[in-house]
Amino acid sequence: MPTFSPHQLTAVAEDVFVAAGLEQGEARTVADHLVQANLAGHDSHGVLRIPEYVEWMEAGDVVPGQHVSIIYETPVLAVMEGGWGFGQVIGLEAFEVAMEKARENGVGIVAVSRCGHIGRVGHYPYLAAEQGLVTVMFVNTHGGGKLAAPWGGRGRRLSANPISVGIPRKDGEPLVLDMATSAIADGKLKDMLNRGVPAPAGCIVDADGNPTTDPADYVGPPEGALLPFGGHKGFGLSFVIDILAGALSGAGCSRDGVNRIGNGFLAIVIQPEKLRDGDGFYADVEGLVQHVKGSEPAAGFDEILAPGEPEIRTRQQRSRDGIPVDDTAWGKICAAAKRYGVRLNPSE
Repeated sequence: MPTFSPHQLTAVAEDVFVAAGLEQGEARTVADHLVQANLAGHDSHGVLRIPEYVEWMEAGDVVPGQHVSIIYETPVLAVMEGGWGFGQVIGLEAFEVAMEKARENGVGIVAVSRCGHIGRVGHYPYLAAEQGLVTVMFVNTHGGGKLAAPWGGRGRRLSANPISVGIPRKDGEPLVLDMATSAIADGKLKDMLNRGVPAPAGCIVDADGNPTTDPADYVGPPEGALLPFGGHKGFGLSFVIDILAGALSGAGCSRDGVNRIGNGFLAIVIQPEKLRDGDGFYADVEGLVQHVKGSEPAAGFDEILAPGEPEIRTRQQRSRDGIPVDDTAWGKICAAAKRYGVRLNPSE
């Protein structure tokens, strides 16, 4: 399994995307986002997506050179669409609008449709939290991308429908909750399939609805399905996120006849100081962190980690030691590069 520095992987991704038709700045934005996901330990949303993104470009499912446009706007709200551009570009542009509204008016709400895959969802609330803003973000897959079975069902009916929350701290890294409503993410299963490791029990079923730990049973053919986390609780959360991200944005909810992969999302960004004094907010946040982390660890645990801390530690370790890319994913990246005449030499 090869290991690369963040700089090397960013250069690889950028070179492939430019050769495939992206302008340099856009390619750099997408490449950086993917590598940031790898750095945080979310390899399912990292550079293994390069071949998939190139295929979507070739099929016309994602369109280079697009920017977010505002359909309707008030001082605290913007309804936007992204022209099926790269989600990393559209997502950042939409968040800039939301953050500016929050700074001026206390809250900024953006509802976005016709947006390509935005990558790791937690990236956006993290960026807002670095600027002292609280974010709650709901995402669906624009009616397509159905992966998960409903509670009590066995066929694919819902997306993984993630939710992410970012919370700033006065000192130290932000707190970031970033989770799918399925028991495991689709990309993680593909990564496990590449590496030849089993999925955790209770996460997936095969095409007949039987529990399995073999990622191949999920990927198919015939396709299996993800299970909602926590049974009916994860299913209920996924159901309402589909409405919040899809019905409110105009992207639409999960339905038959839609296969194009994209994202609809609703993001609510809040300036805490507009609700109360900043010192009080940060004191309460820090008090909760210390209260919870002060728990006596259970058997098998050394300490309590707050949301976002595992990613922080992984980022520190991989920044120092490099980012591993499994052999299957690297082979597919090399094949995509070869199609566009890109000679990969990540040692440079």
